[in-house]
Amino acid sequence: MMETRLLEPDVLYVFLPPEPTLRPELALLRERLTQVGDRHLILDLSRVEIITSPSIGNLLLLQRQLAQRGRRLILCGARLTTRCIFRVAGLDTILDFAEDKSEGLTAVRQPAAEAR
Repeated sequence: MMETRLLEPDVLYVFLPPEPTLRPELALLRERLTQVGDRHLILDLSRVEIITSPSIGNLLLLQRQLAQRGRRLILCGARLTTRCIFRVAGLDTILDFAEDKSEGLTAVRQPAAEAR
């Protein structure tokens, strides 16, 4: 199950579970996005060893949903294997990454082009 924490009034931090629980949790997060208000999201992927294409699809939909509201999606704590999957899929230039929660907080304050 995912753990959520409000880091700042407009920044929600979500500690995601590994697959196979990741995909339904991301779908649930997308559905609940309207309930959490107008916030940036920092998703901690440190427990995710491998990520499936449905989960990647949910991340892309989540990013689009946030971008339409002028908000950012930052992925942090991604393991090497997970980052390689994003790189091979060409998503390392589309999604925003940070090493950890602290760097993620800094990244949400930068324009999207600067963060990549």
